[in-house]
Amino acid sequence: MKCPNCKSSIDDDSWFCDQCGAKIYLCPECRTPGKGEGKCCGMCGSKLVPAQKLAGAKGNAPQELQKPMAATKLVCRQEKITLELRNGAVLGRLEGPYQAMLSRLEFVSARHAQLWAEGDKWIISDLGSRNGTAVNGQWCYNPLPFSLGDTVRLANFYDFVAE
Repeated sequence: MKCPNCKSSIDDDSWFCDQCGAKIYLCPECRTPGKGEGKCCGMCGSKLVPAQKLAGAKGNAPQELQKPMAATKLVCRQEKITLELRNGAVLGRLEGPYQAMLSRLEFVSARHAQLWAEGDKWIISDLGSRNGTAVNGQWCYNPLPFSLGDTVRLANFYDFVAE
C-alpha cells in the first residue's frame, strides 16, 4: 500500500506511515487508502475511517487487508482515460488495444510500452519510446513491477494510477 500523504510504500496492515508518521485512513467498503477521516473514498464514495477501526479485535488487520488486491486498470484522471489491464497488451498511440484512447496523447509513442501480469503484480516494459515510462518516479530502463496504488507515468507527462 502507498501512504496517501508521502507516497512511501507501507505494510497493508499499517495504522500509521512508518516514513512520515501520518495516520492511515481507509474506505470501509473497498479498503482504498485516502487522506482524512470522513473524507470520501475516490473509488466508491464511502466515508474514510482510521485503519485502526477496521482492525480485528486482537489488533490485527482484517484478512482482506493482509493481501494486496491486484490492480485491474490504469486511470489517468487528467485525461479522463481508464485502461482495463490486459496481459501482453501494448500501450501506444498507433498500436495495441488502447490506441483509440491513447491516440490523442501527443507525447505517447506509437508503440510506447507493454504490460505483463505476474501474480498480483503487473510488469511494464518501455518499448524504446521517445519520452519514456516510469513507475513511482523510477524510470523504466528495465521492466518494472507495479501494483495497486502505484503511479505509472507515460511520456513524462501522463500519470496513470493502478486501481
